[in-house]
Amino acid sequence: MAQKRSRALNRVEIYCPTCGVRLWRMPGKKHFVYSTTVEQARELLGLTKKTATLLHAATTTLVDRTRWIEEFFCPNDGAAWIACHRDKSGQVSGQVATGEQWQQTTGTVDPRRPNPSVGEFTYRNSRGIRLRTHG
Repeated sequence: MAQKRSRALNRVEIYCPTCGVRLWRMPGKKHFVYSTTVEQARELLGLTKKTATLLHAATTTLVDRTRWIEEFFCPNDGAAWIACHRDKSGQVSGQVATGEQWQQTTGTVDPRRPNPSVGEFTYRNSRGIRLRTHG
């Protein structure tokens, strides 16, 4: 009899940093972390200086498929962006994404900062902040 395919490898159990409740994946894509310099490659991938230099000579950008930023949902706190890391045993750990990690991801804009192409008036109105003037 054929065995059913196990989904245990795709299971990611990450807990909310503020309340400790299990976070659930949002329907979105993974934003993988990449390196553009030899120093970043050494730090991210744990390579020697020689290996990192050889890899960067062949390509200008190295994508780390074991680190990514993904959106999760907490029933108490709402949406949270988590920087995930899959170790050699296949276990995934996560922590709140830092600003440096946002700068090293593919195709993302840090959601904690406003979009620079949006004007201040539009940004204030989208947040529902109204300035009251007394006349």
